[in-house]
Amino acid sequence: MAVYTQLQENEIRKIGADYGLTIVDFAPIEAGASNSNYLLHTQQGDYVLTFFGDKTLAHANKLGQLLLLAEHEFPTTRLLHPVKGGLTTMHKGKAVMLKAHIVGEMYQDLDEAMLRQIGAMMARLHQLPVPDFVPNGLSSGWQCLPDIVDQNVDPEYEAWIAKRLAELARRLPRELSRGLIHGDIFYDNVLFVGKKLAAIIDLEEATSYYKVFDLGMGIVGSCCGKSTVVLAKARALVDGYQQIRALEGKEKRALQLFIEYAATIVSCWRFWKYHIDTPIAEKADKHRQMMHIAKDIRSIPRARFLDAVCA
Repeated sequence: MAVYTQLQENEIRKIGADYGLTIVDFAPIEAGASNSNYLLHTQQGDYVLTFFGDKTLAHANKLGQLLLLAEHEFPTTRLLHPVKGGLTTMHKGKAVMLKAHIVGEMYQDLDEAMLRQIGAMMARLHQLPVPDFVPNGLSSGWQCLPDIVDQNVDPEYEAWIAKRLAELARRLPRELSRGLIHGDIFYDNVLFVGKKLAAIIDLEEATSYYKVFDLGMGIVGSCCGKSTVVLAKARALVDGYQQIRALEGKEKRALQLFIEYAATIVSCWRFWKYHIDTPIAEKADKHRQMMHIAKDIRSIPRARFLDAVCA
């Protein structure tokens, strides 16, 4: 979550009225790296307003459908419906969604007990039926590549990302278990009350894809230091996952590669986002963290990785 579009008080009050809410106070939510979000304090309760700056109405409605599915079986955000019906409204030609505010905290430094809870909840998600309205395949990362290559913003990086993504795509195993995945389980998409998991939020990248990719992305998003994967933390996430769903042998053997793939995709997206789509000087080097993580996980001997994380 972040604020890329500044909404004025009269705009927020109008949007609130579309949902039957009387605004008492509001504040921007300064976190994450995608849509603009505001916390609304209303007479009816607390809600999060999401303004989809770069997502279509169709995409927002699909997310709304997914939230309706998930709220019965998966701890995530509850959607609020507009007064006139539907799942979203429009403002300035962009989709708007309101969700009930979940009390909880984000922890950047997650301990092993917390990671086991995340892993177990990921496995629960992977066991849900795949809705027919979610995309099939990855919905982020790769599509940024054409806008990056040969731009000469950073020629060395542009050459590296194009070569590495192509090589990884060729090496990915194909005969692996697929299902409904979150696609973006970073630490700031998980809420805890104390040390108990309260919700996994922001299902925008949910898709039908390899389950082991989701686990790899979860490790990238919640088990890394500044430039390395913390293997003990990765082990905790995997252990929690396997309490609910045992990984197949070929998934275990593929996990290291999918961690590298996930980090490389995130690096690609960050470079595109902060250098080309929405240049932000203070975030100009964020892609390098993921590049270093991708290189770090690749450098670990396979036997050592399997013994440390999957044994």
